Amino acid sequence: MDSRDVVIGEIQAAVSRLLGDSAAALMRQAGISASHQIWPELPSGKTLEEAGTIMAEAVKDLGAWGEFSITGADDGVAKIQFKDCRFADLTKASGKACGEQAICNFGFGLVEETLKRLTGIATKVELVRRDDAERTCFETAAPRRKPSA
Repeated sequence: MDSRDVVIGEIQAAVSRLLGDSAAALMRQAGISASHQIWPELPSGKTLEEAGTIMAEAVKDLGAWGEFSITGADDGVAKIQFKDCRFADLTKASGKACGEQAICNFGFGLVEETLKRLTGIATKVELVRRDDAERTCFETAAPRRKPSA
């Protein structure tokens, strides 16, 4: 990890310890906002596969999140993989498991908003499981349901 990743890791660990369960909502919202700051101009009307290709390159430029890919979709639920995400190494310091850390929720919001901007589909991203042997987080992006009237 380079020094920027360590700084981000320490900030996210402190936020997790200080805010507890409230950190998730705060950091998810920060990720949503960051999508617009990091990538102010994104194309729209893309397919899930096209969005995955665009996001793979964009996430690679961010650094510490590792390799991003969308491996397909079943019943509209996209399967996402983050391979070699270095923030998984910070679970002990944050006191939270993978998928519950502040930085994970930041990433969930970032992916949700970026997918929405690219495809027009609002989703909710969640960790399914972490495979430490493969250093991979397996996630889903499920379409958000509109509230019924």
